[in-house]
Amino acid sequence: MQTFKKSPKLVKIFGTIFFMFGMIPWVNFGLNNNDSQPWTFIFSIIFLILMVDIKLPKYSLIIFFFSIFGLITTFFFTNSFATSLVLRAIIGYLSLPVLYVAFYNYFIRYGFPIKLFILFNILWISIGFLEPLIPELIDFISKKRTNAARGVTSLAPEPTFFAVYLFFSSWIIIESKKFIIDSKKKIMILINIFCIIFLAKSTTVAVFLILVVFFLFIYKIFYFSFSFNFSKKKIINYLLYSVVICSFIFLLRDQLNGSRIYSIFSKIIEGKSLLSMLKTDWSVNSRVESVYLSVVGTLDNYLIPAGLDTFKYMRLELFENMIGDTFANRYRSMKVSSWNGSLFFELGIFGICIVILFFKAIYRNFKGSVLYFLTFFIILFSAIPIGFTLVPMLFSLMVFNKYNHPLGDDK
Repeated sequence: MQTFKKSPKLVKIFGTIFFMFGMIPWVNFGLNNNDSQPWTFIFSIIFLILMVDIKLPKYSLIIFFFSIFGLITTFFFTNSFATSLVLRAIIGYLSLPVLYVAFYNYFIRYGFPIKLFILFNILWISIGFLEPLIPELIDFISKKRTNAARGVTSLAPEPTFFAVYLFFSSWIIIESKKFIIDSKKKIMILINIFCIIFLAKSTTVAVFLILVVFFLFIYKIFYFSFSFNFSKKKIINYLLYSVVICSFIFLLRDQLNGSRIYSIFSKIIEGKSLLSMLKTDWSVNSRVESVYLSVVGTLDNYLIPAGLDTFKYMRLELFENMIGDTFANRYRSMKVSSWNGSLFFELGIFGICIVILFFKAIYRNFKGSVLYFLTFFIILFSAIPIGFTLVPMLFSLMVFNKYNHPLGDDK
């Protein structure tokens, strides 16, 4: 306690280091060949140890115990205890409550460091533009498992994760200011969207964007009944943004030739059915398969944690009994490629409870809140790794805003 009182700067230094590592979750600095890295988890523990009065956000203690119980139970059903598999599971699942608490305490003490956060957002984009020019730079600082044709990776191992980072970064920027976004931050978000489409070329995150636009449209219909009372300034701004976006798409459309995002949307324009694309596109097939099989596997296992290495056996068994050829590609996935799916399948009932508790913690009542949090819940079924640090960061920020800067009816 005495050390803390004499060294508040030391606490802030380690808190800031922890926060900075949270914004580069895949960077290995040439020290290992793993995707997810432990640095954020390690520095979050140091940050929490240095503090005297740790504030526990809503349900954090019970989420921690469910994570422990879920891990212990799933170990009983795990066949292989390879060191990398066990460490990844321990750090990944324990990071959920630990980072949730650590980020929350950082925000309570120092507020959300929006300037630092945007600086790292710009860093990701800058490295994305540099990657085609200096590819060896990326090979040194993070594991890269793709080729240039699919899109750039920046500080992530693959383009989809780069796009996922930019998407969640944009969401955090919006949440950090409680939906009040000035022109500079709007431009930052538009740049992120541009990079998702033209740098990362991610079909998955392009679908996220479509989902968000769809729910925004539903929100306008439900809450405003098409009575658009826009001011002259708003109309001009919307027209300006539309012209800029359309101009970029028109001028840079050739950059997407040969990419998967171009192929998918070309098929949509040509009138191809979603089912046909699901059957013929291996990436779409594998991602949908992972969500479907993780949910079905969880139910077939009666909500009991299934083990860390049993997904591949479960999927083969389900394929043998499956009628039809929906998952004709039979993409040989060794792990669950879904944030919610991983919790459901590997931690069973404990994982389901963790998801429910997180959403009870973050939910706050304001106009359109159901659509807002439903969108978040649906997106977490996608191929987002459990160790992706911006998810607990966003949870913590939402809870921080809920109890410190309430919207709507929450106090």
